[in-house]
Amino acid sequence: PGKTSAYKLTLMKKLSQSTKPSKVKERVTDLDLVRDLYHQLGPALQALALKPGGILYYAYTVLRSEVFQLTRRDDPDRYLHLLAFIAHQYYRLQDNLVDVLLTSLRGFHNGALREHKEQCYGRREQRNEVLKALLSGFERGLVGTLATIGSITEDRGLSDADKVTRIRVLLAQRGTRRLLEKENPVTELKASLVSELDDYYKILESKSVWIQNRVSPILKALAFQGDPSARKLVDAIEHFKDKDGTVDKSAPVGFPDPEERAAVNKDGKFRVSLYKALLFLHVQNGIKSGALNLEHSYKYRPLDGYLIDRTRWQRDKQQLIERAGLEGFVDPQKTLKELDEALHQQYLLTNHNIADGKNPHIKFKKNGSFSLSTPKQEDSDAEPLQPYFPERRFVPLVEVLATVNRFTHYVEELQHPQQRYHHGKPSEPAIYAGVIGIGCAIGLHRMMRISRGITEAELEHTVNWHFTLDGLQAASDHVVRLMDRLDLPNLVRRLPDQLHTSSDGQKFEVRVDSLNANYSFKYFGKEQGVAAYTFRDERDLLWYSTVFSAAERESAYVIDGLMHNEVVKSDIHSTDAFGFSEMVFAVSHLLGFSYAPRFKNLKRQRLTASGTAKG
Repeated sequence: PGKTSAYKLTLMKKLSQSTKPSKVKERVTDLDLVRDLYHQLGPALQALALKPGGILYYAYTVLRSEVFQLTRRDDPDRYLHLLAFIAHQYYRLQDNLVDVLLTSLRGFHNGALREHKEQCYGRREQRNEVLKALLSGFERGLVGTLATIGSITEDRGLSDADKVTRIRVLLAQRGTRRLLEKENPVTELKASLVSELDDYYKILESKSVWIQNRVSPILKALAFQGDPSARKLVDAIEHFKDKDGTVDKSAPVGFPDPEERAAVNKDGKFRVSLYKALLFLHVQNGIKSGALNLEHSYKYRPLDGYLIDRTRWQRDKQQLIERAGLEGFVDPQKTLKELDEALHQQYLLTNHNIADGKNPHIKFKKNGSFSLSTPKQEDSDAEPLQPYFPERRFVPLVEVLATVNRFTHYVEELQHPQQRYHHGKPSEPAIYAGVIGIGCAIGLHRMMRISRGITEAELEHTVNWHFTLDGLQAASDHVVRLMDRLDLPNLVRRLPDQLHTSSDGQKFEVRVDSLNANYSFKYFGKEQGVAAYTFRDERDLLWYSTVFSAAERESAYVIDGLMHNEVVKSDIHSTDAFGFSEMVFAVSHLLGFSYAPRFKNLKRQRLTASGTAKG
């Protein structure tokens, strides 16, 4: 690099989260560079046989190191870290571009649907007039005509020739004939419905250039592999790449639906813009369904890539099952039979409790429906706790952190990720300043200015090297473990031998570019935001949290939280309707958790039973 320019390695450490075409093209260029390096170093990477966890470990050091810190390492160590960093960037860049593709197509598709809905809403009066005319014609002409034809055919006093003659005369009448002509309301209604579908394709076609600027470079840069069911879609993608995005009527049209195929070739003209828009939307659906995936990726590999290796599974199957504690589920028929019997008995118990009046919260109405009432919260007769706290109203946050550390030693978990090349542990004041600066959104530079005895270099080094995700989670577990042993929090437990936990999401607005952020008018108006999903127990211990797109279902993250740590072990877990899914019910039961979601309107939920349920 020049005297004022940064190393290319340094510039690639932080990936942009923008979906602007210029930023997307920059990342595509970076991917081309990293791809060449990755393939050149392929034999060395293959010999190392690093798994994703190993790649992340060594790449983490490179991401947080300055160039001079890497150059002073000995050759084998330096080359190992740089190889892992190249592999990491190759994986991460592809994941980033797929995220951009999905985010852009989601906005494109939602915008097209919204515009089409507005057009349909604007034509509702015209359609209503057509429907009125159609129903009136049916009532006056067609229904009466059919009834008359029926009586003619049943008249035994008429010969077959007379019946045919009378039916012909009846059908020749003006009103009946009009119903059968091309200008009748049925034809008009059918034409309007066809027109609505074509209007949707016209909207996709008109917006196609916008999405092409964002998605075309990505589609040409990525190497997708697909299931056999996605073979036609993969062929279309490869043709798109071979033609550098310049497709014509020779492009494969096996992947679209018949209606889409007809729209693309309407009136003998190949609609290129519509074809590309439909291709992009099918790629989106293929990625989300798992039919399309990437070989080198953290997030979008084939499903088998996240499972235990098939060879190892066949070799160590029994040992792996015992280690996971899954011996009781080896026989699927036995497991299903046990679940069926348990479900049947639970239905019987619930129904008997209702019939015997043991459930005062359910009320049945005359029409057979029911309503549920929420039990009233019992009044607490606990004494105020104010006398047990210091008389002064404010306690410094540093004092809180230091006091908690004296009893939990959570600071010991904030270790440097490398066993060598570091200068010992940071001071406790530096750790406290980092926690407060980040946790309270003060910022490190401002925190350094208002802190005594802490230099900017020390604070940045502490946060950069010692605030790792694993370390912070382990430190948090230390605090939760202490609270778990205290008597005071356990006084609020309903049952001493059963711990009730819950999880819920909270929406936060995001004002910077973020691929996790999504539009939600209900929560953010015209802005974007994310969902912070937190897990608490009935003692108010917060033991897990994660952040994801506000457009995602919370139910996909319930099991992650329940399986997160060894401190808080839930016996029964509750969520709202957004955290519920049938899959969560099934998996939580197999893992030994009772799942008790809270529904706002239970009567709208569908009760299910296994196929062999009794009665």
